[in-house]
Amino acid sequence: MSMVRKLHPHIAKDLREFLSENNISTKKLVIDLEAETIEDYDDYSVDDILSVAGILKPGEAQQLLDHIQESREGWGK
Repeated sequence: MSMVRKLHPHIAKDLREFLSENNISTKKLVIDLEAETIEDYDDYSVDDILSVAGILKPGEAQQLLDHIQESREGWGK
């Protein structure tokens, strides 16, 4: 079970600056201190999208992935 905690405004400001300096524009992140990594947090994974898309015909999966990629190209700009 995860617990949400409010950040001190100074810490939030410092984190925003760090993320900006490292060209990270995602609003939600997973910070793994043990692995020393920062991972983008997607609300939906490709598997989630494909599961709601139903059964796809050959080639439709790639078209869907291409469309998703094109849609995400403008994010963070």
